[in-house]
Amino acid sequence: MSAPPSARATTVFRWTGSDRQGHAQSGQIQALNADLARVQLRRQGLQQVQVQRLWWSPPDTVKAKDLAVMTRQWAAMLRAGVPVVQALGMLCRSMSAKGLVIVMNKVRSEVEAGVALHDALAKHPKHFSGLYVHMVQAGEAAGILDTMMERLSLTLEKNEAMRSKIRSALMYPIAVMAVALGILVLILVLVVPVFQDVFQSFGAELPLATQLVVGMSNALVRAWPAGVPLVLMLLWAAQHKSPAASRMRQWLARWWLHWPVLGPLLTTSVVARWAQTLSALLAAGVPLTEALGPTAQACDHAVFARITLQIQRQVVQGHSLSESMAQSGRFPAMIVQLCATGEETGALDSLLGRAGALMESELDDQVNGLSSLLEPLIIVVLGGFIGAILVAMYLPIFSLGQVF
Repeated sequence: MSAPPSARATTVFRWTGSDRQGHAQSGQIQALNADLARVQLRRQGLQQVQVQRLWWSPPDTVKAKDLAVMTRQWAAMLRAGVPVVQALGMLCRSMSAKGLVIVMNKVRSEVEAGVALHDALAKHPKHFSGLYVHMVQAGEAAGILDTMMERLSLTLEKNEAMRSKIRSALMYPIAVMAVALGILVLILVLVVPVFQDVFQSFGAELPLATQLVVGMSNALVRAWPAGVPLVLMLLWAAQHKSPAASRMRQWLARWWLHWPVLGPLLTTSVVARWAQTLSALLAAGVPLTEALGPTAQACDHAVFARITLQIQRQVVQGHSLSESMAQSGRFPAMIVQLCATGEETGALDSLLGRAGALMESELDDQVNGLSSLLEPLIIVVLGGFIGAILVAMYLPIFSLGQVF
């Protein structure tokens, strides 16, 4: 018995052709074979189509920034009265992000085949989150897709802006720490053993500081074979969705939250994104019990995603949102109080949006303070640490000079 077409493996083809105006077009398309690829392209109004099979194609990754820009352009086209299918075609021809072009071509083909837009987007959960699908679905159901796309683009832009703030605040400290730790490892692995051979020829007892540095060097040289599998295991946990990898991600996420300065910064960023996402879904008319699922996915943090799903189960059982948030112990008291007020007054969506704006303002203050504090602190601490190692290695030489 043959497999249905949807279950068969598709092949990626690169195509070239021209549109109805004679303008040259090119791109990639997935189909069962070259003939079906030509048929799909001709249905899209393309002429003089030539297809070539690609034996390997890079993964169709989509950056959050590109998705936000594309959504803003899509919303503008819909607001101008452009039909959905035509807007999809214009987006595919105008975008420069190849991964997004591939995905949107698939979405356009499915919509042209009669699939609802939100169902076509839901077939690509790797690229379109539950937030995206639910807001598009709400816009289609209410006949206000252009308005919902504008709200969605605004939410995506806010979320990406917060991620960008965190990245910009941490990029310089992480780069300095990586370089300093690399230098430190080179000193301990390559330089210290040379000094150790010289110290053994002295025949005298080494100072305590030198003994500690030599011990660190020996431990690092012996431990690096075990460090490589650990790094590979962490990389595996970041890529896979097995239960073991999920538990490791949970542990790492909790570990980062306990850091003195970084923990509050991450908490503020995630809670702000959480509040803005939930506010957008509630404003779109999505029920609270359904909106919490996409919110857990959109907060992009293992700990808060698990907590949000727990809150969803409690809300389904009849508990209030603010009460469930307070029991988790992860949300600031201000957010919990605003949610309680919103539930009492029936303005939960607007108060959550206001709470997200307040958290975003607090995030700006924390990022500015972190930038001014961490840069000199890292330089002083790591510079002092490396300097202390060098001094410890020269102490036996100074002692030998005093003997003579």
